[in-house]
Amino acid sequence: MRLHLDLDVSVCPVPIQHTQKILLLGSCFTEHIGQRMQQLKFDCYSNPFGIVFSPDSMLLALQRMIRQEAFTSDDLMESAGNWFSLDTHSSFNQPDKDALLIQLNGILAIWQQHLKTADWLILTFGSAYCYEHKALQKVVANCQKLPSGAFTKKITDPAILGASYLALIRELRLLNPTLKVIITVSPVKHLRDGVIENSLSKAVLRVVSHHLTSEVDNCFYFPALELVADDLRDYRFYEPDMAHPNRQAIDYVWDKFRNSYFEKHSLPLFDRLAALHTALEHRPLQIHTAAFAAFRHAQLEKCLSLKKDFPYLNLEREIAYFSEP
Repeated sequence: MRLHLDLDVSVCPVPIQHTQKILLLGSCFTEHIGQRMQQLKFDCYSNPFGIVFSPDSMLLALQRMIRQEAFTSDDLMESAGNWFSLDTHSSFNQPDKDALLIQLNGILAIWQQHLKTADWLILTFGSAYCYEHKALQKVVANCQKLPSGAFTKKITDPAILGASYLALIRELRLLNPTLKVIITVSPVKHLRDGVIENSLSKAVLRVVSHHLTSEVDNCFYFPALELVADDLRDYRFYEPDMAHPNRQAIDYVWDKFRNSYFEKHSLPLFDRLAALHTALEHRPLQIHTAAFAAFRHAQLEKCLSLKKDFPYLNLEREIAYFSEP
């Protein structure tokens, strides 16, 4: 009996190499994929200003990076003693206005350089709905718990969004001619918008992503949405909120991505690194035992072997931990 489709994901004609730099922007699904890649020692960086669900907000953030548009006092607001930007996640909020400006512009400068040197940019579109601040007449990345009456909620026109991203990718290619792009639509359901509205939103994002991958060279689509919604297609693969894919679903999507987008000869290395990460997360009941000392020694030997076989790997954290007396 078949319980799911087992969707066959096309192998990327330009596989990701382990030595390449990867940037990721988008919804919380981006965080899951980014964490997996970091565990496998990829040179990757994700969401400089926090999780972003709307491709309109991602577009504005990337334009700011490309055009080197620094944050100014005009980009900040204050509420209840905290300063914040509507262009960043609330985790950046702080009581010192000047410190916040320094922090945001520091991140901006780093990501300007990342965009110039990255090999891959992975964009995960979360929702076609966006919020526009009425007084400022601008799309925001985060409403920062301001009164709902301050914003207008709207769904993005796919034709306008597609044209905007075509122009954006052209700008990116002027900055970095060899940059390759992967676009995916998050399988996370935005049920607060409504079930029907969520379906419409995902449809808009698929139309836009199809347009971009059809029009732009070295721009690929990875079907994260379809793998969860159409392949697995069962709420047992969701968290209790029935909106977020659970660990089993994320593992399934990651496995498909791994087998379709990475160089095949790198997969055995990934297995070795995954085992090392599991060992690093291991927390024994007693650390001052001969058994744990032997465990650490064995893992240190594996680290040194990996470093010898792949000198570019950054294993300083692992070597330091397993070297502890």
